[in-house]
Order: sequence, then structure tokens, then C-alpha cells
Amino acid sequence: MKRSTLILVCLMVLVSGWVAMAPISAMGNKIDTSEVTAQQQKGENLAEKMGITETLGPLAPVALSPFFGLACLSGTSILCEMGVLPENDFLMGNEVLNNFWVFLIFAGLTVLTSVPRLISVSKVFAEATERIETYAGIIAYGVILLAAQQDAGAEQVEQVVVAAGFFTMPANMLLACCAAVNIFVIATVRFFFELLTLISPIPTLDAIFECCNKAVAGILLTIYAFSPWLAFVLNVILFLICLVIFQWVNRRVKYMKAMLLEPVLVGFVRSVLGRTQYDPDKGTQRKLTRQFGSIAAVVKCFPSRKLGKIKKKDRCYLVFGDDRMRLVKLRLLGGTVSKEINAANLSRDVAEGLIGYSISIQTDGGKDCELIFGSVYTQKLDTIRTELSKYARPNGAAER
Repeated sequence: MKRSTLILVCLMVLVSGWVAMAPISAMGNKIDTSEVTAQQQKGENLAEKMGITETLGPLAPVALSPFFGLACLSGTSILCEMGVLPENDFLMGNEVLNNFWVFLIFAGLTVLTSVPRLISVSKVFAEATERIETYAGIIAYGVILLAAQQDAGAEQVEQVVVAAGFFTMPANMLLACCAAVNIFVIATVRFFFELLTLISPIPTLDAIFECCNKAVAGILLTIYAFSPWLAFVLNVILFLICLVIFQWVNRRVKYMKAMLLEPVLVGFVRSVLGRTQYDPDKGTQRKLTRQFGSIAAVVKCFPSRKLGKIKKKDRCYLVFGDDRMRLVKLRLLGGTVSKEINAANLSRDVAEGLIGYSISIQTDGGKDCELIFGSVYTQKLDTIRTELSKYARPNGAAER
């Protein structure tokens, strides 16, 4: 596992915890031993009422299919309350899950989001809005956690905190952060395979994948209903596997979204909403202008091979400045990675592909590299060619 992956996950947890951290009453004072003992006792009482295996056990099925997983979780809670399934402290008495209307709502959302993926006309638009379902699942599970902990004793749970250096984090917020990271990582890897089925030449592969995805989520929830500990172990194994390949997958997810899904959403905004001059990179161009000065155009692109610190399929921006051209990668927590492009290694030609366009450059080692960008830039092709002609020589490396 790469060090950067671990740093990314740790930063996500720390930032989330910082937003919801409890203020420290007396900085620099010595910790009262009796207070620490009381906090530990409260934590033990909470653990007895709601074990971590029961809390985090169903995360994998929720990540694989958020609405379907939550519908099954609500149905499991109702059956546990009726005595049909074994007792589960996390599910039994939960005001959110143990509600028939909640079950019907999530079941309806499951049908609403699954059926469009099985229809050729609507499957692309359904995949384009997939992130909404993932974020909705994260928020819904956070609400479920809060409801479960209130049932376990709200006045006690809110006081159980985890002290770490300069801030304190409520125990329920720590669990919510772990759940959010877990769901996001697994859902990203699952979405990658969904996009692969979308471009597959096999006509029914996407339907088969959707059915298998729901089946696996159902099996995991069945295991959770009878053995939360085993479900928790399976969730940890799946999470670690997804975490190992997360960065590689995340780069390719961004690439396929830009090439396949972004043209659909941008086309919807321009044609249906009437914003014919809508530019998805307007905000990015404004941000980059503050760092690099006047910019004539910005093009979101993906290199076909590694260029210095910029990895293959990294989401970058080709920035056309007044005096030079750069390839810029935006970092998650601010800052940029910039690589100036030598005009002698650049072609002025824009090659047209099946689902996008590309500009060819040569690396410092003399190898050809394609900067690939999507069909959302069809309206700006003339501008891109004009800017290229200012820097590139007529016979570039791309001429074959």
C-alpha cells in the first residue's frame, strides 16, 4: 500500500473530526485522572450496548448498493424487532431503521435508481448521477448511527470523546468518519467496474453486473443478520483490498467520467437548461488565474503516460498562458503540480478519437504522450487550435 494512500485516508478522518471537534476547556492543564476513568467507563458501557462489529458490519453492502443496502437493513431491523431474526442491539429499537415507511422509501429509491441502469437510453445518465446515491447513503448511515446511539443513551454518548493531541472528537463522530471513508472507498471501486461494463461490447453485461452487485449485497446483509462479527471481518477485508487499489482506480474513474459521463451532463445543461455557453472549467480557470496570471484557455486532460510527478491518467489541466503553456494538476488539499511544456515537443494538431480528442507531445525521454480530453470541448476546438499554433511547430511529434 502506498504511503500517499494512507496519508489521504488519515487526512480525510482528521479534517472531518476537526469540523465536529469538541472545544478543549483548558488547554495545557493536566488531565484529571478521575475524569479519564469516567470517560473509559462510559465508553465501556456504550460498547456493551452497541458493539463496533454491529455498527460497522453492514458497511460493505451499503457501499456496494446504498439504497438497496439501507432498504435491506431497515427490513432486517423490522424482522429483528418482530423476533424473526436474532437480536441485534444496533438494529433493534432504532427509530430510523425500524420504520416501515423508511423501508418503503429506500425500496422505492432502489427501483428508481436501478431500472435506468438496465435501459440503454438512460444508463449513461444514471451512471452520471451515481455519486449522488453514494453521498446520500453516507448521510443516511450517519443519521442511522446517531439514532442508534441516542437509543443507547444520548446523554452518555455525547460525552464519550477521543482525545488526540490538540483536539477532542466525540466517539459517535469517530464512528461516522470511519463509516464515511469505508463507504466512499468501496463505492469508488464498485463504480469503476460499473463504468467498465458501460463501455463493454457485451449487451447484457451491465445488467448482469447490477444483479450480481445486488446479490452480493444481499448475501452480506444476510450474514450480518446472523453473525455481525463475520460480516465485520468481511467488510474489513473488502475495504483493505479496495484501499490498496484506490488511487489507481480513482484516477481511471475520473478519466472515464470525463470522457463518458461529463458530455451527457454538460449537454443536458446546454440543451435542456438553455445555457448554451456553459463552461464546466470556468471556476478552475478563475482559480488558476490567481496563480499563473492571465490565461487564454483551460482544457481538462489526462496524460497517457507518466510525466514527472504527474501520473498516467491523472486529471490535469492544459493551461494556455500569455507566454507559455503548462500542464497543471490540482491537489486535494490545495496547491498544484505544474510542468511546463516545451514548444519543440508539442504538436499543433488535435487528433479526433472515438469519444474525445488528443494532443500529442514528447516526454523528456523522447517518448510520445497523448493528452486526452473529452467531447465537451467540441465547441472550443477552434480556440484550442489557435492557442496551439502560437506555441507548437507545424510538424509536431504527433504527425504519423
